[in-house]
Amino acid sequence: MSSDDARNDTGGKPAPNRRVLAIAAVAVVVLAVAGYAVHVLTGPGSSAGECVRITGADGDSLAVTPDDCDADLANFRVGKVVDGADAPCPEEGVYTEARGQGSSTLCLLPNMVEGACYGPDDRGFGGLVKSACAGEATIKVTKVIEGSTDTSGCPDGAGMSYPEPPITFCVVPADL
Repeated sequence: MSSDDARNDTGGKPAPNRRVLAIAAVAVVVLAVAGYAVHVLTGPGSSAGECVRITGADGDSLAVTPDDCDADLANFRVGKVVDGADAPCPEEGVYTEARGQGSSTLCLLPNMVEGACYGPDDRGFGGLVKSACAGEATIKVTKVIEGSTDTSGCPDGAGMSYPEPPITFCVVPADL
């Protein structure tokens, strides 16, 4: 299908249906990862606001490493640390839950910045990492709204929001 086929009669802008479907597909993938609860080997001292890199596959090979939030491979930010290894994160199904062998659960959200593109992380754990702005499963963050969970400020209402800390990422498919 040519790019002209994916356009409508509104001045060459992408057809809304394709755009909404692409955003919905990416959102489903992200939410599926966010709802995936895993057991990881977490080092002591992870705290809310800290960025981390999670590597390995499900099981004992998973590792959580603190990282600079500007690092391309820092794929998550700790939203909240909940006491109790089996304690759920607030807003179940929104965060990725990382349960250590210790006494806490890390409630993780994606570490994304405005203007950057993110694709699936193929290092075993899932989530998103900075990538080239190409491919069907790649999203571009058009706006970051700190202090709010309201996606109405995003084009077409297409966004991902997290309650702790309150943040909204406005996203569009990277290749549209």
